Amino acid sequence: MGIFDKFFGFIDPAKFAPILAGFYAVIGFVFMILSFGRWIMPHAENDLAIPWGVLCILLMITGIYGVWATTKGSTWHHRQFVSASWGFFLMLLCWGVVYIAVEMHQVDKVNTGCMNLNKDWTLQQCNDRRQTAAITAIVLVTVGMVFGIYFTLVLSRWVGTIEWAEHLVEEKRLADWRAGKGENPHIKEHFIVDGETSDECT
Repeated sequence: MGIFDKFFGFIDPAKFAPILAGFYAVIGFVFMILSFGRWIMPHAENDLAIPWGVLCILLMITGIYGVWATTKGSTWHHRQFVSASWGFFLMLLCWGVVYIAVEMHQVDKVNTGCMNLNKDWTLQQCNDRRQTAAITAIVLVTVGMVFGIYFTLVLSRWVGTIEWAEHLVEEKRLADWRAGKGENPHIKEHFIVDGETSDECT
């Protein structure tokens, strides 16, 4: 599966991962403001608008954590960023399906709520805005899922490669120790006793 070795086949994941995480954080922050400020969904009631804002907060947090994890964190932190990405895109898919279904099939409920929120709007304006919102959501959720799954698969493969390399190093250290050529790899801490270095096994 060489397509997942590098982003778009030629961008090194180690260099691109912090950029991707930063992109997640920026997108989450911008759309959080737009969602809670009702600039992108002026027709929607709170039960439709607030979940989008919450999703954006989660994306922003995932991105902020990802920037730190991919620049200063360990391999374990890399894996947690990948797991958080999978979790976000799963929630995006679930809520996206629910939101689109409501906009497409609960026509009277959505239009009534729209007219209650926007007293100067006509029924036709509300209906047009509802249809536009549904189509926009379909496009954004589809694009987000396609690219999100691809990016996360690349990150997962990259982290898996690092984990495998670390495993091989650990196995080599263990083999050297068994052959009497190295220190016990299971020794984690060192301390001084009577001026000499001793080892403490954990």
